[in-house]
Amino acid sequence: MDAVDIVSALLPSLMMFFAVSLGANSLERYVFNYARGRFQLDTLVGETDQLRARLGDIRVDYDKLQEDKAGLELRLAEKQNAYGAMMAREVEFSDARNMVIYEVGLPKPHDTGWYVKLIGPEMHEMFSGPGSATSAFPGRRTARVVMWGFDDEQAVRLRSKKIFGALSEVMLIRPFNGKIRLGDA
Repeated sequence: MDAVDIVSALLPSLMMFFAVSLGANSLERYVFNYARGRFQLDTLVGETDQLRARLGDIRVDYDKLQEDKAGLELRLAEKQNAYGAMMAREVEFSDARNMVIYEVGLPKPHDTGWYVKLIGPEMHEMFSGPGSATSAFPGRRTARVVMWGFDDEQAVRLRSKKIFGALSEVMLIRPFNGKIRLGDA
């Protein structure tokens, strides 16, 4: 068998292969054209593209709303923390034990005293009595005192002195006109 015999034997199968491949392409084109006309594929493709673009716009809007929501949640948490702290102060302020304020000296008419919040050792009677409150420091408590008859210079010196023992400290000192404020608790 020479090459001519091999080519002549394979020629019908090659012809069949080319005929099928050409027919398959034309059959595919025919089905595509029929479907395009029957089902309006171009219109469907255009509508699909429009829907995809709209979904992209919705996603952008959704992301922006998520950012706004996160900002609002942060502001809400800040407000809730502030409200919780204010409620804690109101509870502390309305506590009957905490209404006791020690006075040093006697008030004179139209005299301004000094409101002092102190922290000191539990051993001192002022820090273990009914007007004291717990503090964050172990073995120490806070107490509130109103001092009458002190002038401004003495009040400034009062801040630096340990007047109720070596472990006591002045946390707050301000002029006092006889009215307790909510923030004083």
